[in-house]
Amino acid sequence: MAGVITDGDLRRGLHKWGAGLFGMKAAEVMTRNPRMISRDTLAAKALSLMQQYSITALIVPDEESRPAGVIHLHDILKKGIV
Repeated sequence: MAGVITDGDLRRGLHKWGAGLFGMKAAEVMTRNPRMISRDTLAAKALSLMQQYSITALIVPDEESRPAGVIHLHDILKKGIV
């Protein structure tokens, strides 16, 4: 995976480039090498990583390292894990 575009990337981009952001390519705005966790990682560990890196989502790759899903902070909170 080359990267992801988060709401934070868009907010920072609007602040930095204003309307010029809308003419930019994804590669110019995206977060490169996003944080990933394996599908067998415990939700509590995922939460710990989110806190450590000040992020709200982690990519879950498949066996070939392709994105299979995303675990979001809200997913963990909805399940009552914390």
